[in-house]
Amino acid sequence: MPPTDRTLPLSASQQALWLAHRLAPESAAYTIVLPVRLRGPLDSDALSAAVRTVAARHPLLRSVFAEGDGEGADGEPYRTVLDGPDQDALTVRELPDATDAHLHALVRECAQEAFRIDVEPPFRVTLLRRDAQDAVLVIATHHIVSDYASHHLILRELLTLHREFADGSAPDPVSAGAGPDIHAEQVTAERRLLSSARGARGATYWRQVRVGALPAELPTDRPRPATQGFRGATHELPLPTSTVERLTKAARSLDVTPFAFLLGVFQATLYRHSGQPDALVGCPMSTRGALGAGRRTEAAVGYFVNTVPVRGSFRPGDRMSDAVLAAQRQLVQGLAHAGHPGALLAAAPGRRTPPFRTAVTLIATDRTEPRLGPVRADGEGDARPYEGLTVARIGVPQQEGQFDLMLRIEQSGDTLDAVFSYDTDLFDAGTVERFAQRYARLLDRATDDPGAEIEAIALVDRSDLAELLAMGSGTV
Repeated sequence: MPPTDRTLPLSASQQALWLAHRLAPESAAYTIVLPVRLRGPLDSDALSAAVRTVAARHPLLRSVFAEGDGEGADGEPYRTVLDGPDQDALTVRELPDATDAHLHALVRECAQEAFRIDVEPPFRVTLLRRDAQDAVLVIATHHIVSDYASHHLILRELLTLHREFADGSAPDPVSAGAGPDIHAEQVTAERRLLSSARGARGATYWRQVRVGALPAELPTDRPRPATQGFRGATHELPLPTSTVERLTKAARSLDVTPFAFLLGVFQATLYRHSGQPDALVGCPMSTRGALGAGRRTEAAVGYFVNTVPVRGSFRPGDRMSDAVLAAQRQLVQGLAHAGHPGALLAAAPGRRTPPFRTAVTLIATDRTEPRLGPVRADGEGDARPYEGLTVARIGVPQQEGQFDLMLRIEQSGDTLDAVFSYDTDLFDAGTVERFAQRYARLLDRATDDPGAEIEAIALVDRSDLAELLAMGSGTV
């Protein structure tokens, strides 16, 4: 598979992911998967043609990454766009006797399979087929070429093209073939931004956010290793319907978004655990359209994400509403500088610590096509009709160990799930479970009474407190 002459620079965020890959090339911490159960008439030849067409349309999906000479002189990483795959990116596994539990176990294996992004395109599609009418489709990429929106775009295109190839209405080679490299245009725009007056204002803003503040840190169960291992696990916390209803009402009363409310409570929970009065958490923001490409990025596969620091500043007597309003204010102000890469904060000379070790993000699963509902790990969501098939998302833990602790809020309609992914080199499962329970406790109190004083909220209920006191007195 000889490379073309197209060697392209990476965005600052992609460079950070390349470094993470170099530190732990066998880790699957940055493998993203979207597994779906498909029921209906499946044509493997049509699906194979669909996979090849999607790879042709989106140059990032047929790129490899390296560092060295040429565009990547002086060790700077770069990517090379390949002419096309020399083998089918679709793998079909015939599993006529597989149980649902077996299929879900194989999905987990796909999620734990690392990419060798220096020698192979970071895109693979696997069909676990039980019979001609029942299969699981697993789309996997490395984060360096995709984000959450990209995966749903890939799924949508695959299922549409599958139907078109199956019924003979597939697009002609010109319209089905290679599309423009929108991500390369974004990288060029980012570099142009960094050398502009607007870029200087963005750099100044993010420096001001960070000055005097350290990364928020949850006290660890073990010493931090010298090198991050990118190993992790996940704890899920479904939020009760009553909590979601109160959250909506409380956020409206403060004129903030529900996400800002959830972020502020997360920062307050970290403060109660660590005692850090000024601490930073990371917040991924979408850069689709932020650098001038406009609506063109909506149909492009790529890593259009910028994780930026949000500061939590706490003083005695602060109330939950103070934390929530501060989070909202910073999110709004940060949007004006979302195109300025937060990864440069970590790369600045003299910086020995990352700008953040914890992060919070929101994923709305019901705002993309096909609309996939909520799902728990190892479970299946509701089946929805799409392009002649029924489609149901399969839940699988993934992207574990990227941070010390990452809270992913998954929203589908009126349902909210808090998913905590954590570094198992640092934390035991029980530690993260207790933190999640206390987050839920502060969230309940904040939605009931946003004016509640942060330090006055009990982190344990009366029964837990009684047990702790009994343990301290030696009576249990």
